[in-house]
Amino acid sequence: MNEFERKLYYKRKYKILKMRRKISSARKDIRKLRMLIRVSLIAGIIFFSYKVLTLSMWRLNPDDILNMNPSVVQIEGNLITPKNKIADIVRTADIPSEQIFKFNTKQLEDEISELQSVKKAYVRRFWFPARLIVFIDEVTPVFVIAPNVDSMPISAVTKEGKFIGREYMPIPSKFKTVKILSYGNQDNYEKWDKKRIEDILKFIKTVEVYSKEKVQYLDFRNKNDVYVKLDNELLRVGIFDDTTKDRIKWIPTILPEAKNLRQKVKYIDLRWKDAYYIKYEDKETQPKQEEKPQE
Repeated sequence: MNEFERKLYYKRKYKILKMRRKISSARKDIRKLRMLIRVSLIAGIIFFSYKVLTLSMWRLNPDDILNMNPSVVQIEGNLITPKNKIADIVRTADIPSEQIFKFNTKQLEDEISELQSVKKAYVRRFWFPARLIVFIDEVTPVFVIAPNVDSMPISAVTKEGKFIGREYMPIPSKFKTVKILSYGNQDNYEKWDKKRIEDILKFIKTVEVYSKEKVQYLDFRNKNDVYVKLDNELLRVGIFDDTTKDRIKWIPTILPEAKNLRQKVKYIDLRWKDAYYIKYEDKETQPKQEEKPQE
């Protein structure tokens, strides 16, 4: 190899090495830039997350809770339960000053569920903006209690066996209830269990099937002398016990007869198992003996 070729060789080699150094340096710069971008992005995400999490819209404003701001606290499903009773419980709840997703709703739900008319309460939390929706699952009233026919109901009894006091009256017309006249001293309706309620409901249904009329009210003011008011007639059932179902089987027989009488009927007496009476406004007929209806 002559001198010229040697110089040309080293010159080319120098250019190649120089180019490699530039490429290596560029790669290092790119890696540094990528690392800087990653660090910047991570720092930016952390900073952004911190700013977002510290926004006031994640938190419930105590003034909004106190004033029951409808855009912050909503109550749904309360047909029987007065809104103010639920609002009083929400106002006294331990609402955290931290983000709403840290708020444990269990205690609030339990306190609302203790109300007489509430079967179960559910509290849903919504983020950004922070707000609450209280869903109320209420009991089903089946009886309303009054001391006499013309009085407004003073309480109610539910299908689940719960007593509802005066503060929940009146019961909305959506619920199909039967009025029960009672003073509560002989038969305390506040302590009726589910079986007692089911027995009365079954009795009402049976009377309606036999009579083809709706039961307007039951008179339980004297537990040994119960009356049933139908659309057009009054039944005197007597004591409400296991023999009642045998006595009310006379209804399909005697009711048409009572309706065809010219004299005004005061009530139909079904207190005896093997006989029935028709009581007029001024006198009482002789008891009519009939064969017991076949089962």
